[in-house]
Amino acid sequence: MEALEEKLFYLFKFIPVSPGVILPWLITLAIGIVLYLCSRNMTTDCKTKGQATLEYLYETLKSLMMEITGEEYAAQLTPILSTIFIYIFSANLMGLVPGLKSPTSLFSNCLGMALIVFIYTTYLGIKKHGFKYIKHFTGDIWWMAPMMFPIHIVGEISHPISLTLRLFGNIMGEDTVIIVLTTALFPLLLPIPMMCMSIFSGFLQALVFTILSGVYFSAALNEAH
Repeated sequence: MEALEEKLFYLFKFIPVSPGVILPWLITLAIGIVLYLCSRNMTTDCKTKGQATLEYLYETLKSLMMEITGEEYAAQLTPILSTIFIYIFSANLMGLVPGLKSPTSLFSNCLGMALIVFIYTTYLGIKKHGFKYIKHFTGDIWWMAPMMFPIHIVGEISHPISLTLRLFGNIMGEDTVIIVLTTALFPLLLPIPMMCMSIFSGFLQALVFTILSGVYFSAALNEAH
């Protein structure tokens, strides 16, 4: 397994590339190619199977986003939330490929995704409310601002930390169990139930990450801020 991984990620003979760096780009490229192939001959009456599949996926994700964010912000947030879900779910499944690890089993990749959510949340809040979004950190009572400001800041920082640790811990644990089962204990058929469970868990973790991201986005856009 290690030899296969070294061969896959040793580029240009002298430049070693970490799987954690190259795999996210390969996933993005693969998703882009699939979307291009399925949408290159789009028609209004949806004759191709690829277009029908994409439209079904889009409608399903849009319905899910409406449940998370409400109808008011669903159209605005569906593209980024759908991208987050598809990317994380695809990354979670990479651990099932012999010789590879899920990019989401690396702390740095999970932290990067969480920081994207955190930065975009702040951007949405400032764009929607301007200075009032920053002002909500101080609370409604001005003389309590010195106490409320650090409390709200800690609360905001806890969002990316919780997203990172939840995704990283679950996926790393699953990958470790699968590696132990397939290489040491039960190398034949017995790991299959665990791999099926890993697919379900990868889907669930992607869904949880997406739901929490949608909650943070819609909270930043809400008029209460």
